[in-house]
Amino acid sequence: DPCNSGFFNSDCSWTLNEVFFDVPEEGFTIEKGAQLRLQIDGSASCEGQGGVGQSGECEVLVAYGDVEQTNGFSRLSLKANALSDSSVKVHAPGGIWSDAEQLDWSPNHRPDFRTIQFSVDVRDAFGRDDINSVNLVLSTPSGTNSVFDKEFEDDDLRLDNNGLVGNYTWTYDAGIAAGHYNLSLEITDVQGHVVVYRHVGIDFMEYGMYLSLPVDQTDSVLIAPGQISSVEFMVEHTGSAGIQMDVEFELFTSLPSSWSDPIWDQPAGYSLAGGGSFKIATLSIETPDGDLSTAPDRIEIWARGFVENEDNVREEVVIEKIVLDVEEVGVFAPPRLNVFEDEEHQIQIADSNRPEAFDESLSHYIDSDMAQSGEPFYIDLFNAGFDTDTYRLKVDETPSSSWSYSFIDNDTGNELTTEGPYALTPDIGSHETISLMMKIYPPTNREDVDIGLFTIVCYSAGDDQLSSAVSFTVHRTFGILAEVISDSDGQEIGSVGPVDPGSTVSFDIRITDSTDEVGENTWRIISPGNLDKNTDEDTGDPSYGTWDYSITDDSGQDVVAIQLTSGNSGDIEVEIDMRDLVLAGNHTLYLRVTEEVSEGDARYFDLPLEIQVKEEVLPGRIFVERITELTPFLPNAEQSYEFSVENSNNVVLDVIISAQSLPSGWSAGFTTSGSTQEGNTILLEIGPFSKSEFTMILTASGDVVAGKEAVVVLSVEPVDSEISTVQLKQTPQFQFTTTCEGVDCIVNAALDFENPQTIGLYVGILLIVFLAVYRRGQTSAREIAIVEEEDMQFESMSEEFDDIPDVVMSDEDLDDDLELLEDLDDL
Repeated sequence: DPCNSGFFNSDCSWTLNEVFFDVPEEGFTIEKGAQLRLQIDGSASCEGQGGVGQSGECEVLVAYGDVEQTNGFSRLSLKANALSDSSVKVHAPGGIWSDAEQLDWSPNHRPDFRTIQFSVDVRDAFGRDDINSVNLVLSTPSGTNSVFDKEFEDDDLRLDNNGLVGNYTWTYDAGIAAGHYNLSLEITDVQGHVVVYRHVGIDFMEYGMYLSLPVDQTDSVLIAPGQISSVEFMVEHTGSAGIQMDVEFELFTSLPSSWSDPIWDQPAGYSLAGGGSFKIATLSIETPDGDLSTAPDRIEIWARGFVENEDNVREEVVIEKIVLDVEEVGVFAPPRLNVFEDEEHQIQIADSNRPEAFDESLSHYIDSDMAQSGEPFYIDLFNAGFDTDTYRLKVDETPSSSWSYSFIDNDTGNELTTEGPYALTPDIGSHETISLMMKIYPPTNREDVDIGLFTIVCYSAGDDQLSSAVSFTVHRTFGILAEVISDSDGQEIGSVGPVDPGSTVSFDIRITDSTDEVGENTWRIISPGNLDKNTDEDTGDPSYGTWDYSITDDSGQDVVAIQLTSGNSGDIEVEIDMRDLVLAGNHTLYLRVTEEVSEGDARYFDLPLEIQVKEEVLPGRIFVERITELTPFLPNAEQSYEFSVENSNNVVLDVIISAQSLPSGWSAGFTTSGSTQEGNTILLEIGPFSKSEFTMILTASGDVVAGKEAVVVLSVEPVDSEISTVQLKQTPQFQFTTTCEGVDCIVNAALDFENPQTIGLYVGILLIVFLAVYRRGQTSAREIAIVEEEDMQFESMSEEFDDIPDVVMSDEDLDDDLELLEDLDDL
């Protein structure tokens, strides 16, 4: 470090070395993704001189830049195409960057087709700040003039993925010269360099044709047995104004052989004088009587454009195609009704062909002040039949008889002629539409119905069996309006669910003062639980009064009233906590907003709040109870017992009841009150949270034993064709008593081996027999022992006798003994 050198050396200066790079005059290229790197290596040899304060080692510091804070500069000059990724694309309005470009345009097309969208994407490797200006230039075919030179302002471009993107929409005038127009994107950076991106350009075609249907022509061909169908086509010359073109039409789709050949109104073709001209071509198709099942589903029409070239040779220059569906209809057909809330036909509320697409219960408000002038609704009536028809309109349903209405031809302003309850339309051609205005007049009686359904039925006069209907709900208001702006399930606004029983739901409600009075009005909010309309048996459900309700403002504070001036609104939240025992299905409660007045009729509004509750069927929620008191059964006796079945689920259940298990020899049958039929099973329909009754006819067996309990097991199972109910089956058990008298009962008791007493008796008898046999066996054993002892004694004596010598006797003595024995026999 020069500043900390030796004792005698205090030189702190740096030694400056300039480095010059050997760069060619034309510079050098740095490839994309590569780096330009400057590396400095420093080395030094240290020659120590020794001496005081010096050593044989030294350090050298190497630095670059302005280390001494002197005036100077460094410069690095670059030449690069930092804008090489910029581009422009051409589309029709609404196109996106990835869409295929549309480069061919017609000089004399309709105005809707003469608008071009240019999309630019400007990308600078040095960032957005390096871009000074962006211009889009379209030049004439000659290149001498520009059609436009659009300079993009800062607001025209936005940053997107490190690039500047934007659109420019240009509508050219009809009759623009045909030819090729060059398109370029010019970008200027902050240093003044201009980079030009050259697009392939766009072409305005010399020959062009547009094939379409007239405004009053539908996009399908209607056919009916034995009728002639006609369809019109509009062909327009969209090319250069000075080019004449001839157009020939062709039905490209083959028709069944039994059909007549199609006929064009000008078989030779149609001549178009130049760009901007058009012609209407008509195709007629006659169908045979009878079955039309072989008709094609659609037909394809070709239009070919021909011109004469410079050699006076006729050549085809353009071809257009159009496909139409074929629809078989009757000579007359049900009309199609579409109902709108506004004259511009932008807010549709009903459609006879798509009734599921619109909620007919959604309220459409009519202020009570319209009782004299009537609230207008707009109806489009479309004749879908093959022939001209007239129609009869009838209002089939209104909220009450006090609501009235009228039908007016919206084109002429005349009210339709009426015949009884019907309003008659004028003739309406096939597939034509008449626009009607229906005025609805709310009742003037404050006690009348405020909300209800309007149902309109329309009949064909050609065939009164053909009709269509639409329905929508009207709601009378009195200067105050409440509407649901959101709810807890975030789906259909104003309707929550399906939710489980016992759930908590909420509705965000906006209250608007629609009066024209000056000053502030106070509107009282009545909770649904306190509104008789909700809790009365006839108009609602008393259980609604047991639910919990809370009404709060945006800050969570309880609200009982709200102050509003004319045209102003206030928001509240209504939270409803249901009980667990809630019927499945739709529950509609009303929130009332009423004027706080001391005299006169208060203005009010009843807002319906709809809650859909899920069906909930759980195991163990069917209860069976015996009603009839028990009476002991005699043998072969028959008794009837009443039972009640309680359904504690929130839906109607069909329940099959049968005897799953009976005592041996017993039988059971079932019947209901007032029925003479008896069977092994019974089917009951039990409402939610309700009871039903049945009778079991039980017959005892002939071998009943007095005092013995008989157990009967019932099978109670809900039935449903859509879901399995095996897990819901219940098997309650019921016990019955028995009694018996007489010898037969003694025998039955003796033969009742299921009775513990009988078993005990027989066990006792067996024990006694066993003891007797045992004792007998003991006696026999003693006797055998005595006999054996005597035998032994006899054997001993016999041995002793054998030891005695024989008696010596003569023959005479023997003869005397024999004579003595004979004499004894004679005696």
